[in-house]
Amino acid sequence: MKTDTKAIQFYSTNIHLDDGTLARGTITCTANKPLEIKLRSKSKNAIQLPKSAHVSLGRFDPHVHFREAVTPTKAQVKAFGPKGANYKKLVASIEQSNALYSIRSGSLAALHGGVTSVGAMGNTPWGPVGADRHALTQKHYTKQGLIPIIVWPRMEPGAPSIPGHEGKDFGSTFGGSGLTGQVRADMYALWKGQAVSYHNDQARTDESIEDFKERTQPDDVLLHHKYYNGDTVLACQAETMKLAKKCGISRLLARHISTGPALKQILDASLKMPYELPVEIGLDYIYWCQERLSTQKRDTALINYRRPAHPTLADQQSLIALTKSLCRRGYDIFFGTDHAPHALASKAFKDGLPGSPGTRNIEHSLQYYMELIENYDYTWADIDRLASINPAKHMARYFKFPYEVGTMQSGAMANLTIFDPEADYQVDESSLAKRLEDPHYHSALNGEKELKGKTLYTVTNGNVWQIGDQIQLIN
Repeated sequence: MKTDTKAIQFYSTNIHLDDGTLARGTITCTANKPLEIKLRSKSKNAIQLPKSAHVSLGRFDPHVHFREAVTPTKAQVKAFGPKGANYKKLVASIEQSNALYSIRSGSLAALHGGVTSVGAMGNTPWGPVGADRHALTQKHYTKQGLIPIIVWPRMEPGAPSIPGHEGKDFGSTFGGSGLTGQVRADMYALWKGQAVSYHNDQARTDESIEDFKERTQPDDVLLHHKYYNGDTVLACQAETMKLAKKCGISRLLARHISTGPALKQILDASLKMPYELPVEIGLDYIYWCQERLSTQKRDTALINYRRPAHPTLADQQSLIALTKSLCRRGYDIFFGTDHAPHALASKAFKDGLPGSPGTRNIEHSLQYYMELIENYDYTWADIDRLASINPAKHMARYFKFPYEVGTMQSGAMANLTIFDPEADYQVDESSLAKRLEDPHYHSALNGEKELKGKTLYTVTNGNVWQIGDQIQLIN
């Protein structure tokens, strides 16, 4: 990041305050300096924003997959594992992964979506397992990132916990490490007293996806979504909450909750479990559902593979309604995109089964928020809490930011998104591929009509990025 001290000022009539009200005034952003706000004041040097533009807290996204891995030395692999690894094959795997998607591309996608800080998952070659590998990975992401990036340490059997951090359990993920039973319990025991997060998307216990496909012969577009249905989500959450209680976990976060019943299950459990139960709502689940996928263009619908299943329309609407009521009463709840930047070819069907799950979501965060504003009576205060305040406070538990985050106050960290919610928006994959420096770019929103919202500037720790045909730092 640039470290000069040029100040950029903005004047707006729609500054989002912490109490949910809008105010007018001048905001001053200086690289690596705290935010300055002067309400009811207009500086002659300020950039005059359009009357329709808003200035809100920058969005924090605690759930992205940026894929890039640090390349260790032979000595580091020998010292920190994995034991018996073939160094040449490991490096080749890292180079192949890094060639497909970079931290820089992910950072640019975040800035395009008004996101000022992210939490990156450790499902990479030579993942951040144990304190030493995690520290090396965090150092690499901090050096390469254009925004603050928290690397979540990966839990593995035999790997000690990292006190004061949040371990990521990939054993709860079909297609991940696939750990079950006693092995997974031993892994959790190592994190006693610590925080853990998990994907709630294990496979069915009674039937493989191949057998399910043969028996039911669903439309390809809905294969995953019928197999990893609401029942599998509830079963995985119940199993994991029981395990966390047995092993003395202090805080258990369910990732990308997809249905109202799944959220209700965790709320009910929070009344009796001896640990905290924050919840992350899968952002694209408030837009995509099985009914919407069924009417979507086929080539785009085939991109929309996610585990767990996309909800039915009824389960989606219950998730939207319950999320709104919870954020308004201050529950520890927030959005996460699960931004998953696989190349399109990796999603192709092979032997009758779909490829990699997940979609590229973070660059279109604003369009998903607009869905809630336009169609579900959410307020901007609701979005601020779910997308900025709550996730920022959650992430600050495990990462030292230079100033306070999650508050629109002078002296806080200057993290802002400046956007026009009234602007029409249409996905242009070719333009985005250049803008995000991502030659493999494709979008699940390609061809969607009547999208709204345009990011004008994203400010991260006082660094002002202008979002246009290019994403460029202007101070």
